[in-house]
Amino acid sequence: MRALQRKLRGVSTSAAILLVLVFVASPLAAQKTNLTVSGGTITFPAPTAADYIAGFVNSTTGATFTVAAQTGASRTTTISIRSTSADLGNGKVIGDLQWRRSDLATWNSITLTDAQVEQRVVVRNALNDPWNNTIFFRMVLNWTSDAPATYSANYQITLSQTVP
Repeated sequence: MRALQRKLRGVSTSAAILLVLVFVASPLAAQKTNLTVSGGTITFPAPTAADYIAGFVNSTTGATFTVAAQTGASRTTTISIRSTSADLGNGKVIGDLQWRRSDLATWNSITLTDAQVEQRVVVRNALNDPWNNTIFFRMVLNWTSDAPATYSANYQITLSQTVP
């Protein structure tokens, strides 16, 4: 009888814990975050002899992104960039399109896979809410291999987030 009684107590204890979890646990709310991009169309001036000597031409503007928390509490936000075009056309490789953050001096060749631009922890209405930065672009030039042409490509800026 004692073994049966212990077993029943175990069942009732498990059931009590389950009921407490059902009634006390609160549902997880989604962490909603907005990404706004301005200046998304990037243009380059016609390269000059000085640009070819330097090996690149800078875009006239950059793409500015803003990340703003809408709901929830703390989360880690990550901005990534990638090309959605395999090349720039007319035999020019996609890696000749380079990007950098406005607050950094290092240029990166754009690729077909996501490259992290910046990551920040955001606390709604407090830490880094909102935050922004600008991505600048330049085109690598080669006097001997770049044919006179119009080059174009598409890029994608992505926001991803994780909850700590």
